Amino acid sequence: KKRGKTLCTLYAREQYFTLLIVVGKKEAPFLEALLPHLDVALQEIIHETAEGNGQRWLMIDVEDEGALY
Repeated sequence: KKRGKTLCTLYAREQYFTLLIVVGKKEAPFLEALLPHLDVALQEIIHETAEGNGQRWLMIDVEDEGALY
């Protein structure tokens, strides 16, 4: 947490974990600037995640280190 706001949540699974990142209106410009530097699979998750109430709830299954780049 930062300033009372949750930055991300990890959900433990068997052999991997799921990462939940909530991107709000404030964080959106930073995410857009970071997008070209991310892995193609991660870019797809971001583009496919619908926005609701000014937020995107990114659910990312992390099965290996490569999923984080």
